[in-house]
Amino acid sequence: MLRYHGAWRITVVGRSADFDQRAVVRGPHGSRVLAGRVGAALQMDGESWTLALEHHPSGRGWRPNLRTTPGPVTERDGVRSQLLTSNDCHWPGKQLDYVNFVLRLEQTLGPLPGPVPVRRVAT
Repeated sequence: MLRYHGAWRITVVGRSADFDQRAVVRGPHGSRVLAGRVGAALQMDGESWTLALEHHPSGRGWRPNLRTTPGPVTERDGVRSQLLTSNDCHWPGKQLDYVNFVLRLEQTLGPLPGPVPVRRVAT
C-alpha cells in the first residue's frame, strides 16, 4: 500500500494480466475503486490517502498484488508524475519482476509564487 497527499489523477496505462485488476484508493471519507481497464482514470484529492493494487483470481475474492513498484517522481511543465508497475502473482517459470499492471499518477503543480510587489510610500 502506497501513501499519497493532495490531488492526483490516476490512469491505467497498461495491463497484460490473465486476472482482473483494480486499484483501491482509501481516504478519510471511504474507498474508491478504479477498474483495471487501460484508459480508466480516477481523480483523487485528500490530505492523505492510500493506493493498493489488487487482482481477482478465478473463483476467489480480490487479493493484493504480489509486488507494486513505484517509479521515480518526475516533474515537467508544471506536472509531477509517477509510474507504478505491478505483478499480481507468481507462477513457476515467471520472472519475479514481471509487470502486468501499470498506472500513471499525475499531479498538477500550482503556480510558483511570484515576487511580492513593493509599495512605495510618497514622502
